[in-house]
Amino acid sequence: MFDYAHLKALSIVVSQGGFDKAAQHLFISQSAVSQRIKQLEDKVGQALLVRSNPVVATETGKRLLRHYAQVQLLESELRSEMDVDDPSLPTIVKIAVNADSLATWFLPALTETFKYHKWLLELVVDDEAYTHHLLKSGEAVGCVTTTQIALSGCSSEYLGNMEYQCVATPAFIEQYFQSDEATDDIAQAPAVVFSTKDKLHDKFLSFYFDINDKSWREHKIPSSESFLEAIRMGLGYGLVGHLQANPLLDSGELVEIFPHKRMQVPLYWQHWNIKAKQTSIIYRALATSAKKLLLS
Repeated sequence: MFDYAHLKALSIVVSQGGFDKAAQHLFISQSAVSQRIKQLEDKVGQALLVRSNPVVATETGKRLLRHYAQVQLLESELRSEMDVDDPSLPTIVKIAVNADSLATWFLPALTETFKYHKWLLELVVDDEAYTHHLLKSGEAVGCVTTTQIALSGCSSEYLGNMEYQCVATPAFIEQYFQSDEATDDIAQAPAVVFSTKDKLHDKFLSFYFDINDKSWREHKIPSSESFLEAIRMGLGYGLVGHLQANPLLDSGELVEIFPHKRMQVPLYWQHWNIKAKQTSIIYRALATSAKKLLLS
């Protein structure tokens, strides 16, 4: 059996990024934190942390963190079922989600559920192609992801599709997209992409225009709201999810550059296979909202 005080110390060291901050968080000395980690590493027989700045967990450390997070979730459920909820120990549910979902349908889908159960929501935002890594490492109990195949020890449930449309302002289109050769226009027109992790624009140009050499110009703006604002201000063109794009297309503020060229991105809810009601309740709330707002 593991000493859960030691596992908690490991979790806090990783979440705080170092031993000093972990000691402050736990109200113990730094040496006491180090001793707990050492005892845990001695028991496992492997290093659990990479002593970098910030400190990160090794693969074995991530497995222990995942185990600890699952136990915490089950204990929260048990306290609730026994009607012995401790206000000082609220249920914290960590979820990984992509920025576009967070900016549109995700938070409204969960608000009433979290208010009713008095749970605390902790979100980790990453590209939808990477959120499942946070589930695997134990940093989240569930995630919205484009990965259909369930991770080991997890379940995968289809939510729906986010449809991305290539849009820009009328003035931007008049300036950059007037020739007969779309590939020439694309080479000159600055695009707006979310981040270096976001490969949707690359896939769009490769699929529809056979452009694979990264020859276009791009702005990188890692904020869903600022990303859209940059396009609205005429800074560039980009792929915008239908929930954000449609109202602006209806008003004429934005125009679809290639009306018959769209990208469908399927979204899935993956969560741990443990008997915790939180994950099933959250899935039902997400599925209800997704059915109304996402495409099938």
